[in-house]
Amino acid sequence: MDVLTAMKNRTSFRSFLDEPVPVDMIKNILEDASRAPSALNMQPWEINVVLGSERKRLSKKLLKAFKERGITCGPGAARPLPETFMLRARKCAEDMTPLINSMGQDFKKYVNEGSLGFYGAPCVIFVFLDESFPCERMVDVGSFLGFLVLAASARGLGSCPIGLVTSYDDEIRDFLNISDSKKLVISVAIGKPDLSKSINNFKTIRAPLSETVRWVD
Repeated sequence: MDVLTAMKNRTSFRSFLDEPVPVDMIKNILEDASRAPSALNMQPWEINVVLGSERKRLSKKLLKAFKERGITCGPGAARPLPETFMLRARKCAEDMTPLINSMGQDFKKYVNEGSLGFYGAPCVIFVFLDESFPCERMVDVGSFLGFLVLAASARGLGSCPIGLVTSYDDEIRDFLNISDSKKLVISVAIGKPDLSKSINNFKTIRAPLSETVRWVD
């Protein structure tokens, strides 16, 4: 699959088959992602991969924390977001809701508990950044994430970046025995998507360039 096809076909899947992904394939995907650009080639991302029964054990820990603390999904912002962005978020939720309801699920419960259960994916990749780096190095981690999801798509696997887990980073660092000096940036569920589930028919739309690009010439 060429890179443009992977870019056009990639989507976030929210239901996965309980089938293991070969470790060699995961290694290949991570090697592909490691080609992402970074400042001075520092490659600041630090990766932890959780598989199989350990992934399920971690999800139980996170769901327990969710019931105790109740932190839910949301974009997170230091101040109210401009209406332009909120309109896109509302449109996404409105389009997803009927698909989730058709599965006999409640939208909020499915998205929150599904996120912490990694939507049943057999593999989860956690991306950390050492706190010694300035926030600008998040750009490098973003490049790695982009390469990662495209590499998974090109190799016939589905993926879903999941941000809610960062609200439960203490539990994850404890589970992985990782220092507090490591900042959890994002997690990515990886596996074979369950194409029988209607939620995996969901496709987001993209804003026209007229809304996102300003030309200066």
